[in-house]
Amino acid sequence: MSEFKGGSSLTDMEVDEIFDCAFVSVSKKIASLNLKRETDGDLRRDNSYTGSVFTKGKFNSLVVCEISSDVYEHIIYVMNGGTPASDDEKLLYINEYINIVCGCALSNISNKIGGASRLTVPVFLDKGETIGEEDRKSKNVVLYYETDIGVIRVSVYY
Repeated sequence: MSEFKGGSSLTDMEVDEIFDCAFVSVSKKIASLNLKRETDGDLRRDNSYTGSVFTKGKFNSLVVCEISSDVYEHIIYVMNGGTPASDDEKLLYINEYINIVCGCALSNISNKIGGASRLTVPVFLDKGETIGEEDRKSKNVVLYYETDIGVIRVSVYY
């Protein structure tokens, strides 16, 4: 269990379920993407995009999203109304996707533990880059999803 200010706590299973529900439901709703949960699988780093967002407040965490190129492009294409996006727009759309999904999860966590937390602005790295180990916390859950077009791996460090 993770303890939070005020004595509230969440189990690893609760954190897993909250983020899983957020990714599955939000991805379906805003990106027409059906995520199928699988055991952790292969995600080629050179063919994926990595984004991260911190949560700060009563629930402190680092959420790292690794998205295969085809899924990344699909999310942006659907969010942009089915039209291609410029490079600047792509970054705005993918950041908004991460913001909405993580915001949904964080809202549910805040309701469960009885306190507020905030998201930082999502940051996406260049293709093939990874997040440094110094920001990762000791506890984590990993969510791995397959779709018809690619994969998403989400790691929540808290």
